[in-house]
Amino acid sequence: MIKKTFKTPLYGTKFTVILYDKDADIENFFKGATFDNSFADCDGALINFKDEIYVTFSTEKKGYPTVGIIAHESKHLVNKIFIDIHHPLCRYQDEPECYLLGWIVNRIYEMKPKL
Repeated sequence: MIKKTFKTPLYGTKFTVILYDKDADIENFFKGATFDNSFADCDGALINFKDEIYVTFSTEKKGYPTVGIIAHESKHLVNKIFIDIHHPLCRYQDEPECYLLGWIVNRIYEMKPKL
């Protein structure tokens, strides 16, 4: 399991990315939490646990997480950050959202094991 904590520029939100290859490892990490889905059913997830933000990704399958999965979970994180700072998402001026999304995707992609 690979775990790294980041702090977003400008907004200062801290979040931890976890890459895991065994469902048992991540289930043990979040012991005591209840979820709607099993980790075995997910390739990635955004989790709020004990006042911390986690973005988790399974690396069990070769080539995972894909860039699409990283972008998908990163978008959930961007939305959470903007909700937390009371910043509305704007479809006409989305540069702040796009810059943050790109920054998050790059940080996670840099963690991805080279397979």
